[in-house]
Amino acid sequence: MFTGIVLHYLLKEFNFKGQIKINDVVRKDNLVSVVLGKDFLTANLSRQSPYVSLKKIKGQGYYSSLFKGKKVLKVEQLGFDRILIITIEEDLKIVFEIFGRRSDCLFLRGDKIMNSFKGVKKDKYKLPSTPKVLDILSAPRGELFDAIIAGEKIGGLTVGFIKSLKLKGVKFVNSFSMRKFGPTVFEDILSPYLLPEGKKFPSMNEAVVYYFEEKNKEEERKRLLEIIETQLEKKILKNEEILRRLSEPKDISIYKQMGDAILTYRGVIDFSKDRVVLDYMGNKLEIRLNPSLTVMENAQSYFGLFKKEKKKAESDELRRNRILKELKVLKKKRGKLNMAEDLSEFKEFYKGKKEEKEEETFPSKFRVFTTSNGSKVLVGKSAEANHELTFSFARPYDIFLHVKNAPGSHTVLRVKDKNKFPPIEDIHQAAYYAAKFSKLKHSTSVPVSYAQKRYVRGAKGIAKGTVIMEREKVVYVDPTC
Repeated sequence: MFTGIVLHYLLKEFNFKGQIKINDVVRKDNLVSVVLGKDFLTANLSRQSPYVSLKKIKGQGYYSSLFKGKKVLKVEQLGFDRILIITIEEDLKIVFEIFGRRSDCLFLRGDKIMNSFKGVKKDKYKLPSTPKVLDILSAPRGELFDAIIAGEKIGGLTVGFIKSLKLKGVKFVNSFSMRKFGPTVFEDILSPYLLPEGKKFPSMNEAVVYYFEEKNKEEERKRLLEIIETQLEKKILKNEEILRRLSEPKDISIYKQMGDAILTYRGVIDFSKDRVVLDYMGNKLEIRLNPSLTVMENAQSYFGLFKKEKKKAESDELRRNRILKELKVLKKKRGKLNMAEDLSEFKEFYKGKKEEKEEETFPSKFRVFTTSNGSKVLVGKSAEANHELTFSFARPYDIFLHVKNAPGSHTVLRVKDKNKFPPIEDIHQAAYYAAKFSKLKHSTSVPVSYAQKRYVRGAKGIAKGTVIMEREKVVYVDPTC
């Protein structure tokens, strides 16, 4: 877990000396990195494991024109909180907030939020107040030790960190309380101070990168385990259901008896009727007849049915044996799963549609962008492309966006799951592109309407490219930043 005290030591390693200019601001997936000379301040804004590091990344420019070449005045942490503030000339700021699922990157001019990476925050920004709690650096060792044992709030540490450290025992709490710098990773703890056990690192940044890369590997392993367990269980249940059906064989000898009975009693059966009841070999048989067939043809129909069912029974027996063998293998694999170091032997269970599906390609007549959550945003390049995008390409559950009461490109947010409405940050980011490619692109507050494509239609008598939207909602974005 990423704590304020870890951020404190990271910034010591960054060692900002002032008078440095921003080379670029880049983005890749959930990463946002500010490039300062040869150094990087990189925030991973994933929902699961957000953190800040000094790791170099390669990505696309992210509002580069706004920040490139601007002088950085200050790089600071808010108290011991998980807030990193980069103050830039021309009253600009970049703020990284590392608050679990609420983590974000904000671009400010003064106190106005020009852009939020998650697309949630807007209007004015107010720094959170710093609570008066025990200072992790200046508190006496004994006082810090007692506070951890008591589970009290401590500046620079999260509640989760204190709980994890306390659970490790007195030896760990005592070592941490000495505050001897020595970045250490042990199980679920990332500590800037030496611990009695764990992997030691020469720098805070190396410890941070190692901890979160290992954490991501473990989370990916858990994700695969869940997929494998689900697929294994489905396959086992499916085979057990098939086996239940196959384990209920019919008495097919009855069909041969019916054929034999017809031939035995051919002289007394009235074949003008469609059924007859006969006592044959101690069995009372109700036999359906076909008056349009001869005696032999009636008998042969039952002999044929007997042969057909016999062949099916033999096939079912082979299938039953094959499924029993497969079930034995599947149950053995299920038993080995949680103990397995390497999951590659279970590849068949997690190599599903998501992993095999190639990335979707789009016609060159559309501009293509990607949101921070990985969803595609398509923008028409011409009136013809707008029409095709909306009425031929967009799916009913995709999100259609257009600036309100002004000319602009048709914009479509491709939805990953048709049963789930996309996150609001994706809506905001798609709305940004709708405004960017409109007549209102120089305005600082542009209303953008959006609705599912199923509620968008054209109409006779209105210009091509004009649409009628139902159930529309409106967001405001600033395309100038």
